[in-house]
Amino acid sequence: MFKKLSPLKILIIGYVGFITFGAVLLLLPFTHRGHLGFTDAFFTSTSAVCVTGLIVKDTANFFTPIGKLIILFLLQIGGIGYMTVATLLLFFFKGKTSLKFRSAAVQSFPELTFSSLKSFFKTVIIITFTLESLGTILVFLAFAHRFAYPKALFYSLFNSISAFCNAGFSTFAESLVNFRENPLVVLTIAFLIIGGGIGFYVYIDLYHRYIKKDKKRLSLHTRSVFLMTFILLLGGTLLFLFSEYNSAMRDLSIKSKILQAFFQATTTRTAGFNTIDQSKLSPFGALLSMFLMFVGGSPGGTAGGIKTTTILAVILWQFSYIKGREKVYIAGYKIPEKQIKKAFSVFLLSGITVLFGTLAIALTEHAGIRNHGFMPYLFEIFSAFGTVGLSFGSFNTPFVSLSHDFTILGKWIIILIMLIGKVGALSLAFSMIDFRKEQIEYPEGHYVVG
Repeated sequence: MFKKLSPLKILIIGYVGFITFGAVLLLLPFTHRGHLGFTDAFFTSTSAVCVTGLIVKDTANFFTPIGKLIILFLLQIGGIGYMTVATLLLFFFKGKTSLKFRSAAVQSFPELTFSSLKSFFKTVIIITFTLESLGTILVFLAFAHRFAYPKALFYSLFNSISAFCNAGFSTFAESLVNFRENPLVVLTIAFLIIGGGIGFYVYIDLYHRYIKKDKKRLSLHTRSVFLMTFILLLGGTLLFLFSEYNSAMRDLSIKSKILQAFFQATTTRTAGFNTIDQSKLSPFGALLSMFLMFVGGSPGGTAGGIKTTTILAVILWQFSYIKGREKVYIAGYKIPEKQIKKAFSVFLLSGITVLFGTLAIALTEHAGIRNHGFMPYLFEIFSAFGTVGLSFGSFNTPFVSLSHDFTILGKWIIILIMLIGKVGALSLAFSMIDFRKEQIEYPEGHYVVG
């Protein structure tokens, strides 16, 4: 059956299958307290595998320790990519991997080659577990003062893995609100989010440049990632500090406001932890959050969104076009035309996904929109597509996302948006297209634009 499927279709079917498996596990009676329907179980599993963090059940109180472990397992696999684990297991047990399977594995991380598959995935595992372990130790130092050691260790492990995987699930009903005055917790979680979001390509490039020293300079990709990450973090921090100074952060000290502004600029790309009430954001702060959620992290990492390098390529092309240049240059390099076209395709298709998702939710949730306004619902859609998990929160039930209030159809729309955000709008489009070589060349026609 799989022989007739493209690698991308295998990848997508694999994600859906893994999500379904997770939903079945969460439906087991000993994983939760109270009623859990299939839609809510599937929603929770999708949110975990797609490392989103939107929740329709209070993770801290509704799920048992076993249920939390299942969610932790799902978001860990979702963060590093299930194909990573599957490929390494096959190599470990010396199984033969077919060309189709390896092609599907490569789709998880663009720019990989078959020859680099095994070494790259091993590097992914090593980096992931190293940084998650370090984060667990640092967070444990803070949690040990509040909780018994076993509980503090589990909380530290869960939140550190969730942060590195940019998932946003937390063992605390109010996320990190009660720890926002603790710089050790806030900064550790923030740098885990950044660490997972910059992408594994960057780590490998840093290793070759500074450890093996077999490269004279960092790649254009790595420098572009660092540039955009710095701009978005610094710009986001300053803008959030300005817009929320007398709004969502009104009652905080100046020192705490700076810390929360930095964390808000970090978590919107695309982690989902929060230290301030998102429903209290000013209109400017909410729109800025949506922009950062749409951009997301960098390629080859655990974050979602259209990616930093995509938005940079679009901006650079636009400036080049305005200046009358046919090529796009940065830092002494020319960006390949193929990558420029891909960047615009990702940007356009992602925008279309958000647009149609918004139209669909406007139909299914019209009663809620009429009562509470459109902003919370638009925020939820951007959060789902960017696999972020931030939310204005339910209007009916505390400690859950706004999706909790959605109709069953509305929840399935959010599930689909989360899946598209994880797989990628362009990848999903490619999986539906049967590419054929053009047999006929047509003459150019007169076509006016603008």
